[in-house]
Amino acid sequence: MLVSEVMLQQTQVSRVLPRWQAFLDRWSDPASFAAAGRDDVLRFWQGLGYPRRVVALQQTASAITRSGWPGTETGLRGLPGVGSYTARALLTLAFETQCVPPADVNLRRVAARAALGLAPDAATPAEIDDALEAGKPRIMARRDYTLALFDVGAIHCRSTPRCTGCPLRATCRSAGLPSAPPARRQAPYAGSARRLRGALLRVLLDEPGAGIAELHARVAGIPAATAPGAVDAALAGLFRDGLITAVPQGPAAN
Repeated sequence: MLVSEVMLQQTQVSRVLPRWQAFLDRWSDPASFAAAGRDDVLRFWQGLGYPRRVVALQQTASAITRSGWPGTETGLRGLPGVGSYTARALLTLAFETQCVPPADVNLRRVAARAALGLAPDAATPAEIDDALEAGKPRIMARRDYTLALFDVGAIHCRSTPRCTGCPLRATCRSAGLPSAPPARRQAPYAGSARRLRGALLRVLLDEPGAGIAELHARVAGIPAATAPGAVDAALAGLFRDGLITAVPQGPAAN
C-alpha cells in the first residue's frame, strides 16, 4: 500500500495503475527494493514525476528491512517521506488499527462541509480530526468508514458539490449553500523548472558521462533553461536531493 500512496502523491490514478503493478512485479518486498541500484530505481520512476519520492521510498524500504514496520503514527512518520496522512492511511487501511482517518483533501472537504458547516480552509486540523472521529458509526469498521468517505469526496463532495444522491445530504450542514471557488491549479509543467530538472535527470541516467556543455545543449528548448544560472541551479538541486552523485563540470555550451 505504501508504494501506491507514494505514487499517487500529485500523480493521476490512470498513470499510476500500470506502473504500480510493474513495480510490485519487479520488487515484491522491501528487501528487494532496498537492494536495487539507485539509477535503476530512478529510470523506472521516469514519467511519474517528483523523483525525490522514490528516493525516500527506497530509504524507507531499507529501514523496514532492518527493523520492521513501526506500529504507531509517530513511528511511521519517522520513516523517510512518510507524513501524517500516509501514516494514518497505513494504520487505517493496511494495518486496520485504531486511528483517526487519514484526512486528504477529499476527507477534509467532507468533514468541514457536512459536519462543521465550514469551508475546508476555515476548519482547523483538530476540528477536522474530531469531526471525522465523531462521525464514524459504531457498527462500521474503521477501514470501511474511511473508504466510504473517500467515495463521498470523490463522487459528491467535490470542489463544486454534487449533492444529489449524496448519502450525507440529509444531515449535511452545508447542503444547498454556494461552494467556494476552486483552488488555483499548479503551474503548467511544460516549460517549468520541474520539467528542466526532469530533463536533466533523464539525460544523466541515459548518459552518465554527459558534461555540462552537453546538458545545456540537450535542454536548450525548455523555457526555464534560458534563465541565467537555471541549469546550474537545477543540477545543484538534483545533487542535494540525492538524485545524482556529482554535479557535472566543464564549460557551458555557447
